[in-house]
Amino acid sequence: MAYDGKKPAWMDVMRQQGVDDMTLLSKLTNDAIAHNMKERFDNGIIYTSIGEVLVSMNPYRWIDNLYSPEIIQEYVGRTRIELPPHVYAIAEGAYRSLMTEKENQCVIISGESGAGKTEAAKKVMEYIAAVSGDTEGQTSAELEHVKDVILKTNPLLEAFGNAKTLRNNNSSRFGKYFEI
Repeated sequence: MAYDGKKPAWMDVMRQQGVDDMTLLSKLTNDAIAHNMKERFDNGIIYTSIGEVLVSMNPYRWIDNLYSPEIIQEYVGRTRIELPPHVYAIAEGAYRSLMTEKENQCVIISGESGAGKTEAAKKVMEYIAAVSGDTEGQTSAELEHVKDVILKTNPLLEAFGNAKTLRNNNSSRFGKYFEI
Protein backbone atom coordinates (compact mmCIF):
# COMPACT_ATOMS: atom_id res chain seq x y z
CA MET A 1 0.00 0.00 0.00
CA ALA A 2 1.59 3.25 -1.12
CA TYR A 3 1.31 6.44 0.91
CA ASP A 4 -1.58 8.49 -0.48
CA GLY A 5 -0.89 11.75 1.39
CA LYS A 6 -3.87 11.33 3.74
CA LYS A 7 -3.04 10.99 7.40
CA PRO A 8 -4.54 7.87 9.01
CA ALA A 9 -6.41 8.41 12.29
CA TRP A 10 -3.60 6.82 14.36
CA MET A 11 -1.19 9.48 13.04
CA ASP A 12 -3.44 12.29 14.25
CA VAL A 13 -3.54 10.80 17.73
CA MET A 14 0.25 10.35 17.80
CA ARG A 15 0.79 14.02 16.97
CA GLN A 16 -1.86 15.62 19.20
CA GLN A 17 -0.14 15.31 22.55
CA GLY A 18 3.24 16.77 23.45
CA VAL A 19 6.20 17.11 21.12
CA ASP A 20 7.20 14.24 18.79
CA ASP A 21 10.88 15.19 18.77
CA MET A 22 12.14 16.66 22.01
CA THR A 23 14.95 18.51 20.25
CA LEU A 24 12.11 20.89 19.31
CA LEU A 25 11.26 21.75 22.93
CA SER A 26 11.69 25.47 23.57
CA LYS A 27 13.63 24.67 26.76
CA LEU A 28 15.49 21.41 27.02
CA THR A 29 15.36 20.89 30.77
CA ASN A 30 14.69 17.83 32.91
CA ASP A 31 11.27 19.27 33.84
CA ALA A 32 10.34 19.97 30.19
CA ILE A 33 11.40 16.47 29.11
CA ALA A 34 9.54 14.81 32.00
CA HIS A 35 6.40 16.87 31.32
CA ASN A 36 6.43 16.03 27.60
CA MET A 37 6.99 12.32 28.25
CA LYS A 38 4.22 12.21 30.88
CA GLU A 39 1.76 14.04 28.62
CA ARG A 40 2.40 11.62 25.77
CA PHE A 41 2.37 8.54 28.01
CA ASP A 42 -0.89 9.60 29.70
CA ASN A 43 -2.44 9.72 26.23
CA GLY A 44 -1.21 6.27 25.18
CA ILE A 45 1.70 7.60 23.10
CA ILE A 46 4.70 5.51 24.10
CA TYR A 47 7.15 6.66 21.41
CA THR A 48 8.99 9.99 21.42
CA SER A 49 12.18 10.99 19.60
CA ILE A 50 15.23 12.91 20.68
CA GLY A 51 16.80 13.46 17.29
CA GLU A 52 17.87 10.06 15.96
CA VAL A 53 17.14 8.33 19.30
CA LEU A 54 13.76 6.73 19.94
CA VAL A 55 12.51 6.78 23.52
CA SER A 56 9.96 4.07 24.23
CA MET A 57 8.01 3.69 27.46
CA ASN A 58 6.50 0.32 28.37
CA PRO A 59 2.78 0.93 28.90
CA TYR A 60 2.30 -2.44 30.65
CA ARG A 61 -0.95 -2.77 28.69
CA TRP A 62 -2.06 -3.31 25.11
CA ILE A 63 -2.50 -0.12 23.07
CA ASP A 64 -4.90 -0.47 20.15
CA ASN A 65 -3.78 0.57 16.67
CA LEU A 66 -0.09 0.75 17.54
CA TYR A 67 1.08 -2.26 15.51
CA SER A 68 -0.43 -3.73 12.36
CA PRO A 69 0.56 -4.67 8.82
CA GLU A 70 -1.06 -1.43 7.65
CA ILE A 71 1.08 0.67 9.99
CA ILE A 72 4.18 -1.21 8.86
CA GLN A 73 3.32 -0.24 5.27
CA GLU A 74 3.00 3.42 6.26
CA TYR A 75 6.68 3.43 7.32
CA VAL A 76 8.05 1.65 4.24
CA GLY A 77 10.35 4.00 2.33
CA ARG A 78 9.69 6.94 4.66
CA THR A 79 12.19 8.92 6.73
CA ARG A 80 11.87 9.20 10.49
CA ILE A 81 10.69 12.82 10.31
CA GLU A 82 7.80 12.13 7.93
CA LEU A 83 5.74 10.11 10.41
CA PRO A 84 5.30 10.01 14.19
CA PRO A 85 8.07 8.34 16.23
CA HIS A 86 7.71 4.55 16.20
CA VAL A 87 9.91 1.47 16.47
CA TYR A 88 8.98 0.81 12.84
CA ALA A 89 10.69 4.09 11.86
CA ILE A 90 13.92 2.88 13.46
CA ALA A 91 13.58 -0.52 11.76
CA GLU A 92 12.91 1.19 8.41
CA GLY A 93 16.02 3.36 8.75
CA ALA A 94 18.19 0.35 9.53
CA TYR A 95 16.67 -1.75 6.76
CA ARG A 96 16.99 0.97 4.11
CA SER A 97 20.60 1.68 5.11
CA LEU A 98 21.35 -2.03 4.89
CA MET A 99 19.87 -2.21 1.41
CA THR A 100 21.39 1.00 -0.01
CA GLU A 101 24.82 0.95 1.65
CA LYS A 102 25.26 -2.84 1.56
CA GLU A 103 26.81 -2.54 5.04
CA ASN A 104 25.77 -4.17 8.31
CA GLN A 105 23.48 -2.05 10.48
CA CYS A 106 23.03 -1.98 14.24
CA VAL A 107 20.00 -1.11 16.36
CA ILE A 108 20.77 -0.72 20.05
CA ILE A 109 17.84 -1.43 22.36
CA SER A 110 18.61 -0.49 25.93
CA GLY A 111 16.67 -0.22 29.16
CA GLU A 112 16.15 -1.56 32.62
CA SER A 113 14.36 -4.79 33.48
CA GLY A 114 10.76 -4.67 32.28
CA ALA A 115 11.34 -1.69 29.98
CA GLY A 116 10.17 -3.56 26.88
CA LYS A 117 13.49 -4.40 25.19
CA THR A 118 12.29 -7.85 24.16
CA GLU A 119 9.09 -6.47 22.63
CA ALA A 120 11.02 -3.75 20.80
CA ALA A 121 13.42 -6.35 19.37
CA LYS A 122 10.46 -8.46 18.23
CA LYS A 123 8.89 -5.44 16.50
CA VAL A 124 12.15 -4.64 14.67
CA MET A 125 12.35 -8.26 13.48
CA GLU A 126 8.64 -8.22 12.56
CA TYR A 127 9.16 -5.09 10.46
CA ILE A 128 12.21 -6.44 8.64
CA ALA A 129 10.44 -9.74 7.98
CA ALA A 130 7.41 -7.88 6.60
CA VAL A 131 9.27 -5.52 4.27
CA SER A 132 12.06 -7.72 2.99
CA GLY A 133 11.18 -8.54 -0.59
CA ASP A 134 12.29 -11.12 -3.04
CA THR A 135 16.00 -11.05 -3.67
CA GLU A 136 17.91 -12.43 -6.57
CA GLY A 137 18.07 -16.20 -6.56
CA GLN A 138 15.57 -16.75 -3.74
CA THR A 139 12.12 -18.15 -4.23
CA SER A 140 9.25 -16.74 -2.20
CA ALA A 141 9.09 -20.05 -0.28
CA GLU A 142 12.76 -19.71 0.72
CA LEU A 143 12.22 -16.10 1.73
CA GLU A 144 9.15 -17.00 3.81
CA HIS A 145 11.20 -19.71 5.54
CA VAL A 146 13.92 -17.19 6.47
CA LYS A 147 11.30 -14.72 7.76
CA ASP A 148 9.68 -17.47 9.83
CA VAL A 149 13.04 -18.46 11.36
CA ILE A 150 13.81 -14.84 12.25
CA LEU A 151 10.48 -14.34 14.01
CA LYS A 152 10.76 -17.62 15.90
CA THR A 153 14.31 -16.96 17.14
CA ASN A 154 13.44 -14.79 20.12
CA PRO A 155 11.50 -17.34 22.26
CA LEU A 156 14.36 -19.81 21.92
CA LEU A 157 16.93 -17.22 23.02
CA GLU A 158 14.74 -16.24 25.95
CA ALA A 159 14.75 -19.83 27.19
CA PHE A 160 18.38 -19.36 28.21
CA GLY A 161 19.48 -16.99 30.95
CA ASN A 162 16.10 -15.56 31.90
CA ALA A 163 14.56 -15.53 35.35
CA LYS A 164 11.46 -14.25 37.09
CA THR A 165 11.92 -10.95 38.94
CA LEU A 166 9.59 -8.60 40.76
CA ARG A 167 9.15 -6.63 37.52
CA ASN A 168 8.50 -9.37 34.98
CA ASN A 169 8.61 -13.08 34.26
CA ASN A 170 11.47 -13.17 31.79
CA SER A 171 14.21 -10.79 32.90
CA SER A 172 17.23 -11.15 30.67
CA ARG A 173 20.51 -12.08 32.25
CA PHE A 174 22.40 -11.44 29.04
CA GLY A 175 22.49 -9.06 26.12
CA LYS A 176 20.82 -10.02 22.90
CA TYR A 177 22.62 -9.92 19.62
CA PHE A 178 20.77 -10.65 16.39
CA GLU A 179 22.55 -10.87 13.08
CA ILE A 180 20.14 -10.99 10.17
